[in-house]
Amino acid sequence: MAVTIKIRDKEISVRGNRPLYRIMQDLQLSPQAFLAVRNGELLTADERILEGEVVELIAVVSGG
Repeated sequence: MAVTIKIRDKEISVRGNRPLYRIMQDLQLSPQAFLAVRNGELLTADERILEGEVVELIAVVSGG
């Protein structure tokens, strides 16, 4: 069973049982550019993502 990563309107299946930052590295995504949410809770980059979980990545928007 894999981890499902949701980014905008895409769903990507990746190997789990590892820290979020490793998954993001494999997807070539910067942890500073996205907020990660699992079951309605914000995650830190070092949180372990287990097989079968769904994580939504929300792009951070800034401006002035």
